[in-house]
Amino acid sequence: MNEMNETGAHCHGDAAARVAEISGLFVSIRQILAQMIDGIGVPDARTPKTIIAKLSELQSAHLKVLAAEEAFHAQQDAVGGADTIDMETIRADIRGQLDRIRAAQDAGPLSGGAE
Repeated sequence: MNEMNETGAHCHGDAAARVAEISGLFVSIRQILAQMIDGIGVPDARTPKTIIAKLSELQSAHLKVLAAEEAFHAQQDAVGGADTIDMETIRADIRGQLDRIRAAQDAGPLSGGAE
């Protein structure tokens, strides 16, 4: 039983590390996009159309990253952390189900034949 607890804690650690990694990637991507947008600067009448098109692409990508980040964090909030999971309640539920299965097996075969 202790082995399953350790495995569960390890999986929780992996999940938390993965969420932290993804959050860090979002920050990094946003910073890079912001630097690229700032590098282009504010377009004027002399700015080539290709640069304006690239700026538009970067801004669009930035907005998509922001939306993806918001959706990711909203999903994480909806799921809740491992702290919200009551492992004892889950264990009790599993024990109850196993007890019902054992009781059904101990009851023996059903009376009467198959219809």
